[in-house]
Amino acid sequence: MSELKKDLEGLNGWLLIVGIGLLLTPLRMLYVFPALYVNLFGSAHWVDMTTPGTGTYHSAWKPLIFTEVAFNCGMLLASFLLLYLFFSKKRGFPMLFIVLHVAGILFIVCESMIIHLILPAEPLFDPDTASDLVRLLLVALIWVPYMLVSDRVKQTFVE
Repeated sequence: MSELKKDLEGLNGWLLIVGIGLLLTPLRMLYVFPALYVNLFGSAHWVDMTTPGTGTYHSAWKPLIFTEVAFNCGMLLASFLLLYLFFSKKRGFPMLFIVLHVAGILFIVCESMIIHLILPAEPLFDPDTASDLVRLLLVALIWVPYMLVSDRVKQTFVE
């Protein structure tokens, strides 16, 4: 193996930043999601949204929210799989990284569009959703091209 290729091997360089992000992602999810869902499911607002005849009822709320919970649980599990693939330098890491980032963006956009159909008077993206979307777009704009063109990525994830 040439000396240049050997220098580009391993979890060094910009991949250190990717690794830190990968470590923080499940921690962030484990911190944010329980509080969000406990507050939602344990509230009178949930009963209002899902009980026919009440003011904010819509038949799409329950399946939409359960889909969001299932998606987020899947993303949490996938983040642990991504950590395993990253630290074991598996070949599938870059592609799964890309797929998960694109899926997160698409899910936010689709969910926002559905909510906008339910509540047409509300903006398509509320401030929290817009912030999450911008964060995901910036991460994807930086790291997806890196995963696709980086020689370090190509030399590291070969197992």
